[in-house]
Amino acid sequence: MRARVLLAGLAMIAACSTARAEEGTLVIVGGGLDWANADILTALLEARPSDAPGIAIIPAATQGIAGSTRAITAALERHGARPEDVAVVRLALTDDPATPEVDESTWRGNADDQAEIAKVARAGAIWFVGGDQQNITAVLREADGRDTPMAAAIRRRLAEGAVVGGTSAGAMIMGTDMIIEGQSLGPPLVAGGGDPLVLGPGLGFLEGVLIHVHFGERGNLGLLAAAVTDPAQPLHFGLGIDEDTALVVRPRSGTARVVGSGYVTLLDARAARRMEDRRTAITGLSLGLVAAGDSIDLATWQVTPAPARRAVTARGPEETPLLPGGGMAYGDQRLAAVVGEALLEGGVPAVERHSFAGSEGVTYRFTVTPASTGWWSRDGRGRGRYTIAGVDFAILPIAVQITPAE
Repeated sequence: MRARVLLAGLAMIAACSTARAEEGTLVIVGGGLDWANADILTALLEARPSDAPGIAIIPAATQGIAGSTRAITAALERHGARPEDVAVVRLALTDDPATPEVDESTWRGNADDQAEIAKVARAGAIWFVGGDQQNITAVLREADGRDTPMAAAIRRRLAEGAVVGGTSAGAMIMGTDMIIEGQSLGPPLVAGGGDPLVLGPGLGFLEGVLIHVHFGERGNLGLLAAAVTDPAQPLHFGLGIDEDTALVVRPRSGTARVVGSGYVTLLDARAARRMEDRRTAITGLSLGLVAAGDSIDLATWQVTPAPARRAVTARGPEETPLLPGGGMAYGDQRLAAVVGEALLEGGVPAVERHSFAGSEGVTYRFTVTPASTGWWSRDGRGRGRYTIAGVDFAILPIAVQITPAE
């Protein structure tokens, strides 16, 4: 049976479930940012209003404040920022052991300090460094959940047209809620193992979505699937951003575009079913994948591929059947290769990959549907890049028994 790949555009999320951002620009980076990545850093700098070149760096997430702020400052200057435009906001929870002359933990109350708030109020760009996302929300929210004066100032600058960016933890805070901890093979997917899934409130600069980072590098697909189907929260739409990759959201034009070297995974759980017993099964997820040059309509979540991409068509039945396995003995097991090459181009209706811990594990099943769409091209460095939409995704529990061969 040949996989059918239709070329009609896919609306991944209904228009009534639109993710909304405010009037400025968001640069949401999936961590692991290469400081030589001109596409991402230029996107941040060029989004500044012409009358506000200032850049406010908020290091609250990290313990290594001095090193982190030096790195981002140097990178921004190499890509066109002037040294006098950059200001470090003195906001932190913990002390940096690399600076014995300064106790940064005394900065924890500075979200009410007018001098520090003024750095944000003058800025055309506001940047959150990576680290622990809870550190950011702890200093920018009051105990009752309201915005601190500094958080209100950031939100006001975003509404006035400034750009707000962040990497890793600085990206996860931008959604309505955020993942605080968890593992793809931890509960609820594998009973009794790994860290439990813990969710908490983000800052809501991009409403209606959960954002996760270091996505492909850390195998976070299962974790995001568990989060968007968690009955304790109402959000059913997830964005998984790879390292050295950014989603640039421009709400005035109603679009977001991808820049950088990796992928952004789109996960729509609007029609998903979650079945609970001792183990958890999740079916009916809709999965998409976008790369540099691709764009997303924020009203419909329809994917538009980069102009250079060509439509993917199935090659036909393989001489060697695709085995439903995984692990180090296999070749490229990244999501783009499994879904793009093995499924859409492989001429099969579904592919499966297994992961396990001890005697329990999960099967990831990817299935072609009438709405499945794919495109492919090589980027400027010769790397193959897919654009994918409308693939059905399920997570099914399995039991594993390993017996040495005789």
